[in-house]
Amino acid sequence: MAPRRRKSPWRDLVSLLWWAPLGAIPFALFFQITSGQPFKYFGMFYLVSLIFAGFAMFGSWLAQHFLVPPLVARWPDSPGLTWKMSLMHAAASLVFACIGAIVIHLWVIHGFLGSGRAVLTLITYFALFGALFIGIALAANFYQDAMARAGSDRELQLARRIQQSFLLEQFPARKRLDVHATNLSSKQVSGDFYDVVPLGDDGLLLAIADVSGKGVPAALLSSMLQASLRTQAASGAGCASMMSRINTLVCDRGSTGQFATFFLAAVNERDMTLTFTNAGHNFPILFRSQGERRLLEKGGLVVGMMDSVFYEEDVIPLAAGDRLVLYTDGVTEAARDNHEMFGEERLMALVESLPRALSARETVERVLAGLREFLGDTEAGDDITVMVLRVV
Repeated sequence: MAPRRRKSPWRDLVSLLWWAPLGAIPFALFFQITSGQPFKYFGMFYLVSLIFAGFAMFGSWLAQHFLVPPLVARWPDSPGLTWKMSLMHAAASLVFACIGAIVIHLWVIHGFLGSGRAVLTLITYFALFGALFIGIALAANFYQDAMARAGSDRELQLARRIQQSFLLEQFPARKRLDVHATNLSSKQVSGDFYDVVPLGDDGLLLAIADVSGKGVPAALLSSMLQASLRTQAASGAGCASMMSRINTLVCDRGSTGQFATFFLAAVNERDMTLTFTNAGHNFPILFRSQGERRLLEKGGLVVGMMDSVFYEEDVIPLAAGDRLVLYTDGVTEAARDNHEMFGEERLMALVESLPRALSARETVERVLAGLREFLGDTEAGDDITVMVLRVV
């Protein structure tokens, strides 16, 4: 949304010539009614109210255009900024209302401030109307902030729905391969992403990534990574080659300070091999059917950190009963209130305790259930993504 143009202070000053006469009417009626005087004195009450309204509005105009902007520039994120702005407006209006009272005393109604009772009454009215104006200003500011937050929340919810539409819920069916993945966002939109792309009739491309930061900027980069991956998937390029191109793409975006960990693997169902490269991502864990564990480490630097990075790739055989668990650091670094983290060892022990006959979907659900049980009432502080590949 484009920022609103700031109004010209001099145009606002001219508008006071229209608003001051209108604003004086309710005040004149108030003073007329409370005084108990005949209606023939309404003209006098209106003249007094007009002077007060004019001077008070001028003070508010002065605060709005010349006193408040330096305050906002100096403390833009101050939690009490709204109160400070309202008090600045009230103080400026009060000062100029006092000047208006002196003008009335000297030139309109001689002796207007001639007694202590008159001065005390005037101060009481100033306090009442000042509190009223501060309340109105705070209510208006709160309403504007609430509407802005509601609009932002709607946009983020829409962004999350769009992002969710890019994350698979139905996964490619293969005779010997079973795969499933889930993403849980810590905010409305996630910086994690996963993808499973068919490679012909006997292969799958598995990807999982974690973009630095959170919220919309991270989600935008993750969407770009996924688009680049999908574009290259049909080219037949190897995992290391695709990762190099993705790294170049992120680096070419300029100095945004963003980077991503990325794991990419190609599974060939025909010869049951897995070719992979790891760009600084949490090491996926291959649980062999015989009980051994292997971490998939080989690769290179995280993408977006440095251009022209060389990525290594490795090829490993797969066998029936093998399970590959891919995850983001939102799983292993999830911490309780006492700062104890879930950790890799607890994740490994949890997966090894699960029956090998469980499907990939059930395995993912059990991992997430174990993580929720570990956290208890503590909320996860980061996006959580888990993917499981099972060799049937």
